[in-house]
Amino acid sequence: MVQKIKNLFYGWWIVLTSFILLFLTGGTALYGFTAFFNPISSEMKWGSAAISFAFSLRSVEGGVLQPVIGIFVERIGVRKCIVLGLALMGFSFFLLSRMTTITVFYTGFLMLSLGFSMAAGIPQYTAIANWFKKRRSLAFGLLTTGFGASGLLTPVIALTIRSVGWRETMFLLGPIILAIGIPLSFVIRDQPQSYGTQADGVITAKNLPDVPAFQEEKEFTLKECLKTKTFWLLLLYTFCVQFAFSTIPVQLMSHLINVGISEKLAALTMAGYSLTSLVGRLFISWLGDTYSKKRLLMISATMQAFGFFIYANIGSAWMIIPFIILYGPGFGATVPLLPGIQADYFGVRSFASIRGMMSIAFAVPGVVAPVFAGWIFDLYHSYTIAFQIYAALAALSIVVLMRIPNKKYQSE
Repeated sequence: MVQKIKNLFYGWWIVLTSFILLFLTGGTALYGFTAFFNPISSEMKWGSAAISFAFSLRSVEGGVLQPVIGIFVERIGVRKCIVLGLALMGFSFFLLSRMTTITVFYTGFLMLSLGFSMAAGIPQYTAIANWFKKRRSLAFGLLTTGFGASGLLTPVIALTIRSVGWRETMFLLGPIILAIGIPLSFVIRDQPQSYGTQADGVITAKNLPDVPAFQEEKEFTLKECLKTKTFWLLLLYTFCVQFAFSTIPVQLMSHLINVGISEKLAALTMAGYSLTSLVGRLFISWLGDTYSKKRLLMISATMQAFGFFIYANIGSAWMIIPFIILYGPGFGATVPLLPGIQADYFGVRSFASIRGMMSIAFAVPGVVAPVFAGWIFDLYHSYTIAFQIYAALAALSIVVLMRIPNKKYQSE
């Protein structure tokens, strides 16, 4: 047993470390932040739209800076980018714990978002794309379960807020992130070639005839990628499905509480949604190494459209079950499948910069969706109309996927 662990391909240690980093950062800066929504609004007397605007600013920042972060990763390396991001996250939580004005809130939240973007996402995806090929989809699936499982921290954060207050909770998150995240970041490596192997652990040696050669595929530069139809269709698909998802970390608890669901059950719903998303992240991503990622994305888009429509019209506690069963795995599948299909179509030469450019599709929905939903709530005291529109956009994404050229997927 010890020998098997010792001989384990180093790429899987990178997957495990990245999983923990995504769990930690996603659980605090992404999913867990929804638990701060109502306490901040209650103490500071800010409306739903005003607080939601901070999440929109995060999306603007992501849309503008993610392409830069992609280039940044290719220039300085994965590890340095992660360390800088974690340090910025730690400082941001300290700043937010001391805020007294909405300007400081927006400033601190933007800094937190920038740190989160640098510490989690593009760096880990880039490392995994470089270290894996035949098992790349599964590796991405295991990696992204970190984000999926991070929703489990939401009830913990909510309980801590009730126990010690939201300011004290934010103050504690900073040193926790630094103490756990920075040591783990030193496990991650950029390229397997520097350690005598190729992707999937194939030994680099010219005199080994039994070592199978990887099939040569075109490696796109960012400029070449931007000239393809596939890139823009993937961008449009992501744009459509992101409207629904962009509201969940911000307004899930607020929406459920508003329709009569208890705060405790609302927090557990976030955890349940995160857990069911693991089915999509693991099972469907595993299928992605054998079957068409395009078809798998179409299945996931259908699940998202139905699931989010149920969520938009939720009126009683039992409707939470079909929502998390459909939407959780549906959206969860897109998380590993999108970087996987990107690597399959465009290669890994410029993976980070292409991934950064793809983030534009996250920016506009991230800006518009929470604020529009918050504005609708302020007018009608309900999120239903906004969420019904977002469910329709998720359904539209199925049509977009049909236009993407087919590509053969099979185990090599």
